[in-house]
Amino acid sequence: MSGVASNRRSLLWLVLVTVAMAVAMAALLIYELAQQRAIELRTGLGTDSVTAIAYQFEREYSRLQHTLELQSVSDQPLDKDRLSLRFDIFLSRLELLHNSPTTADLVDGPEFSQTLPKISALSEQMERLLAAPRLNRAEVQRMHVLFAALAPDVQAMGHAADSVVARTVEQQKHTMRDQNTQIVRLTVAQLLLLLMAAFALYVRHQRQTQERRALELLTDELREARSVAEAANRGKSQFLTNMSHELRTPFNGLLGMLHLLEESQVSPQQIDYLNTAKTSAQHLLALLNDILDVSTLDSGHMTLKPERFNFPAFVREIQMLMAPRALEKGLSFAMRVDESLPQWLHADAARVRQILVNIIHNAIKFTEAGAVTVDLAVQAVTPQRLEIVCAVRDTGIGMDAQVLAHLFQRFYQVDGSSTRRFGGTGLGLEISQSLAHMMGGEITVQSEAGAGSCFTVRLQLPLATPPATVRVEAPSLEGKRILVVEDHPINQKLIATLLARMGCEVVLAENGQIALEQVQSARFDAVLMDVNMPVMDGLTATRRIRALAGPERLLPIVVVTADVMNDAQGNAQAAGASDFMSKPVHFDQLREKLHDLLGTASPAATL
Repeated sequence: MSGVASNRRSLLWLVLVTVAMAVAMAALLIYELAQQRAIELRTGLGTDSVTAIAYQFEREYSRLQHTLELQSVSDQPLDKDRLSLRFDIFLSRLELLHNSPTTADLVDGPEFSQTLPKISALSEQMERLLAAPRLNRAEVQRMHVLFAALAPDVQAMGHAADSVVARTVEQQKHTMRDQNTQIVRLTVAQLLLLLMAAFALYVRHQRQTQERRALELLTDELREARSVAEAANRGKSQFLTNMSHELRTPFNGLLGMLHLLEESQVSPQQIDYLNTAKTSAQHLLALLNDILDVSTLDSGHMTLKPERFNFPAFVREIQMLMAPRALEKGLSFAMRVDESLPQWLHADAARVRQILVNIIHNAIKFTEAGAVTVDLAVQAVTPQRLEIVCAVRDTGIGMDAQVLAHLFQRFYQVDGSSTRRFGGTGLGLEISQSLAHMMGGEITVQSEAGAGSCFTVRLQLPLATPPATVRVEAPSLEGKRILVVEDHPINQKLIATLLARMGCEVVLAENGQIALEQVQSARFDAVLMDVNMPVMDGLTATRRIRALAGPERLLPIVVVTADVMNDAQGNAQAAGASDFMSKPVHFDQLREKLHDLLGTASPAATL
């Protein structure tokens, strides 16, 4: 802000200096025009000056006087024509003296104002003399005497004209000197203004140079800070990747073993303990998934993996999942589904499930008594795209306007006190809203404190064509040889146990190098490949198997990993994997994957 203000001040000064220079130039132009006019006036005086007119008048006065003198003393007859000519010329000079604009100041002087009336009176007498039929010598002599008597006054008029001209010239000299002085001053002022402008430009240039250097330094610092931030972000991503793998690996073993223990002969009390342990483990896994999803959103790497899925079966699955949770709290749970529900959709079913489960779970969590109702309807957007509208209503605690304003903000808790009853990370709604936006929709809410809430989920999802053939009966997995590539002993034990329950024959390999050797030396029906392993990782081993020359290169390979970040599924597909599974692995999920892979006519069809 200081730099902007400084630049504005500099520009203001430049504007003011420029305006001052313009004013000085205008004044200089005015003085130059005045001086030019004075010069022209002075030049005019050279041809039509007061002294010239006065001199001509005095000369013609003397000639007329001389002619009168000659006529009065001559023995020759009087020459009326000559005298008339002289008098006419004299009158013309007198008229010029009266009417010339250059003599306006002159005739107002005392010499002229006193003498001119006398000359006019003489002129009238002279006119009467010349108007007579015959000239009278005595009258001519009298006129000569009168003209001779007035001659000193006429000479005084000439001297007065010289004085006026001298004063005028002196005044013009003073005026021109003053104008020259003003021009010099204006020129000096203009020079100073130019120097000030140049100095202001220099100062501004120096300031801009300093600001540019400061900006370059700041840019370098920001670039360095960005590099540090990117390195930190890469470190965070790598840390989360590692933590994801390290946390999901024991979760895989924990949940798997709890599932196996649950199906063994246990007492009702032990079943209660197992359910509590499973609930806690699943809760921890959900928290982990939320944290990883937020990190993925922040990095901009969150992507959808659309696939064809059966929508009615999907809805039934959600109902079967959420209804027991509502019943455990003594709530009434109803899920009303539009009869025009499409059979097949093309979307990321896991993410759609995440949104709906999160909204319904929150409704159940914040409702102590009453009911939770889910209304699912569809609205056509285009012939190939539908808008799925899911309205979840509850009779829970509700929310006021202040809570609603912050509801979709990260880590925001509806009950943020230290003794809050409902728990949660405050991440689920933000993640769900982000996912809804990625699917061309949104989540809106209407609520009133103490009167319950209504969350409405709108998702725009494309229709999918039905599959060409539908497998009616799953093929038997009895006797199938499965190579399990896994370095963690607990996961080895879990997956081996699950496969044994399916009737499969299991061979274990601790790393990708051993797996590569195994598939070249023995026959297998499928490979379950972990990713992060010593010696050789699973993706490298997958690429090596695909590069083999024998039939083993067509072996179905399912990548099974605890890494769900960094586009793990895309990397697996790029390496040549037939399918992908994330840990923790569930019995039904694993069996379905193997049925899909091994129930085809040939392994090559899965690639």
